[in-house]
Amino acid sequence: MPSEQPPKVFTVDEADALLPRVRPLITQLQGLHGSILKTNEQLDASVNKLSAGNGYPLRDIRQQIESLTRHQLQLIEAFHSALQQLEAMDCILKDLTIGLVDFYTLREGEPAFLCWKLGEETIRFWHSLDTGYADRQPL
Repeated sequence: MPSEQPPKVFTVDEADALLPRVRPLITQLQGLHGSILKTNEQLDASVNKLSAGNGYPLRDIRQQIESLTRHQLQLIEAFHSALQQLEAMDCILKDLTIGLVDFYTLREGEPAFLCWKLGEETIRFWHSLDTGYADRQPL
């Protein structure tokens, strides 16, 4: 049974150095998430047309559902790939909507998180492992 690696512990400088790679991944994930939701709505509308049966050509609806399903799978694969890239950098995505990312650190010898959100130039906050964004403190 493979043992799980302990999380990487970052200094502020090390985590800041990753931000040029983290920012575009978060932006990409947000865009893909929006596209996935939109495609879900389109699929729901197509399925509703199918079940309503109001004279919509069945073949057209079937082709639309197949096309949307293929597109949805591509979006999900791209989302998964971007998320894996983020995780490979030992970043912890906490809230995709606001682009919130944590990095493990040690603060006065105790485990903690460095806390960054999309739109912030550098990492300026931290919080303990058992608290979150609302309790973050300036470095």
